[in-house]
Amino acid sequence: MTLRRQSGAPLAAVDLGSNSFRLLIAKEEGGQIVPISTHREGVRLAGGLDQDSHLSNDKIREACEALARFRERLGAIPADRVRAVATSTYRVARNGEDLLRHSEHALGLPIDIISGPEEARLIYLGCAHTLPWSEQERLIVDIGGGSTEFIVGRRYDPELTESFPLGAVTLSQHFFPGATVTPAAFRKADVYVRSRLEVLQKRYKQGWDIAYGSSGTIRAIYEIITENGFGDAITVEAMTRLKGALIDVGQMNRIELAALKPSRAPVLPGGLAILIGLMQELNVVRMEPAEGALRLGVVYDMLHRSDAPADDDPRMVTVSRMQHRYGVDTEQARRVAALAQSFWQRIDPAGPDALLSWAAAVHEIGMAIAHEDYHQHSAYIIEHSDIYGFAEQERAALALLVLGHTGSIKKIDRTSLPPKLLTRLVCLRLAALFCHGRIDEVPAVALAVNGEAFVLAVDARWLAERPLTAYLLDVEATRWTKYGVSFAVRTK
Repeated sequence: MTLRRQSGAPLAAVDLGSNSFRLLIAKEEGGQIVPISTHREGVRLAGGLDQDSHLSNDKIREACEALARFRERLGAIPADRVRAVATSTYRVARNGEDLLRHSEHALGLPIDIISGPEEARLIYLGCAHTLPWSEQERLIVDIGGGSTEFIVGRRYDPELTESFPLGAVTLSQHFFPGATVTPAAFRKADVYVRSRLEVLQKRYKQGWDIAYGSSGTIRAIYEIITENGFGDAITVEAMTRLKGALIDVGQMNRIELAALKPSRAPVLPGGLAILIGLMQELNVVRMEPAEGALRLGVVYDMLHRSDAPADDDPRMVTVSRMQHRYGVDTEQARRVAALAQSFWQRIDPAGPDALLSWAAAVHEIGMAIAHEDYHQHSAYIIEHSDIYGFAEQERAALALLVLGHTGSIKKIDRTSLPPKLLTRLVCLRLAALFCHGRIDEVPAVALAVNGEAFVLAVDARWLAERPLTAYLLDVEATRWTKYGVSFAVRTK
């Protein structure tokens, strides 16, 4: 998505979390985001997951009803000024495709499913813009309904990111069923949380005088602690007093505490157990709530993509880092990208295609593992790496293009190739084929498409001087025909 920069014009972010759905409508003034309107729906989506991670139809229906209300709020804002992102439950639900399809229909807009590390990056971006400027390292934590993110960064740049499948909703359901709170339940939750977070001791600095929390869970705990006399800040000691108060009552539906909303009560024990465990593991003295959050980070990220040079797009930065890390032949990547884009723009003259450029840039990263089947290694790396800036749908499309850019096409499921992605794959495969000699040469060819029927026109004399290329083109045409796609090579 390319955002047209319009100072003062409204733009919006939709955050589909596992506990709450949130909508932020804002405007830009002097490089800063000024909120205009906010809306929250306490869907508690993760609560609809069963033991097999299948989301109930009732929860899908409830989510869609909330999104329909968001759609009404967004009616006056152009689609290119709205971005919707979905987090943990959309990532883990076994029927996630159904959930996404129904959600997009209800919202009337595409929804990007983002990975845990990408969620962490956007959270940091949102928080950093609301905290006082500092050159010092900062630790920011977000406890969601289905996952918890940790980020260490300086200024506006995250340096370390982690995401764990620990959420206030899921933990509360598992260790405090029926909203029943007991000392044994808290002990079991504490062991579970700290066993999952002990890896942080090796990766993160130990000892923080202050850390920041961006989630509704952390803000709720802060308000409950300070308004009920448990302490004047979030500390382990203050939370221990709060935990004791919950245990004394034993049932969350009977708890009476200032600042505790009824909708928050059932998930408070799980969130509290996570926060106590993480502060103990990282030796955090005090936690303060931060104003920024994922949705604010999404808006700042939209603005950054709109006015930054293409090379500063976080996705392009990620691609460049991958090229460097895996020793990519960047000249070959450039050749393939240029030719693939020349094919693409004959079909779609609107401009270069970013996904095609990214795929060309990293299609050979698997050679760092082995030359044989390198395209499979390339796809595997993309599928299993933290690639910041990319939605999960973009990651999947990128891995598919890289996997399919050479060799048999049968390894690609035909149903996973909608027309636009199919065209990208044809462009990338032909570019890699014509660049097999790894030299700068512009082939005398042109690609045309009618529906899903492709015709490649080649200069006969040029092709006669290149028998290997002619052979490779014959093989390519046969492969596409067997795959069920009309592909013809015409000489002139």
